[in-house]
Amino acid sequence: MKDCGGGYYGKVFLAHFSKAPFRAIIKFYFQNGLSEKEKLQLEELSKHALLKVPETYFMYKADEHVPYDVLVMEYIEGQNAGKVKVNEIPEQARDRIAEGIVDNLIALHRTIHPEGFGELHSTHFVQDWRMYYKQIVDEIFNKAEVLFEKGRISKDCMTIAKEAYYKFDKIFYLPITKASLIHGDYNTWNIILNNEATEAVAVIDPYNCCYGDSEFDLYQLNNANGKAFGLLEKYKKKQPVSENFELKMAFYELFTEIMHYYDSDVMPNQELVDSQAMRLKTVMDIYKI
Repeated sequence: MKDCGGGYYGKVFLAHFSKAPFRAIIKFYFQNGLSEKEKLQLEELSKHALLKVPETYFMYKADEHVPYDVLVMEYIEGQNAGKVKVNEIPEQARDRIAEGIVDNLIALHRTIHPEGFGELHSTHFVQDWRMYYKQIVDEIFNKAEVLFEKGRISKDCMTIAKEAYYKFDKIFYLPITKASLIHGDYNTWNIILNNEATEAVAVIDPYNCCYGDSEFDLYQLNNANGKAFGLLEKYKKKQPVSENFELKMAFYELFTEIMHYYDSDVMPNQELVDSQAMRLKTVMDIYKI
């Protein structure tokens, strides 16, 4: 098996076999239950995505023999979009890649769940995202307080997070009533290009995939090398955004990052988190809230 890296929540390997499918991705999860969630998310995304979504082959639940949940899925030939040097790609190919990434996201966002907002497997949905998301924010704020008490996030970061938390209603002042299918971690690290780097061919690794606010995905378009591809600007030209989307983007970015550091028990990148906090503070000042 070849080590293909990993992230906050798992480790990924490429396995070779003597018969079909010959190659497969094997993902080991650091937390129980995540393999089942990702399997469900990939299967739902595959119904609506324009880009290829890996097929899932097999799921293994942790036991005394293998202490990790495991998901075996389709290997998709290509290269990671987040690793390419955008300025070395010809302009025409660069635009084609960006269009493919953005059009795929818009296709997901135009998939509306008529019953409302919630997890993919839920039996209960709500009609306003703000009601659903506020419960998540309450949990994240509690996690932020724990991280601060442990000295893992700065006083400045905690002060801004606290201010934003208590101004939730002012930040999310517009109703959000269209429950879109969101990927939850839609950045170029999770996009596969063909080997020639001329087009986007697949999307992988959803996290927080649910029926939610489509604008939850937007801050990720600026991550990795997304700005160099011009992803957010291309999205906005094709899909209208709300008047407070910059406020929401900055809020989503900081609170999601805090959640990841707590849930994965990874030491925060203090400089990064502080810069995200300051970005949120700046936007709040611009909006005078």
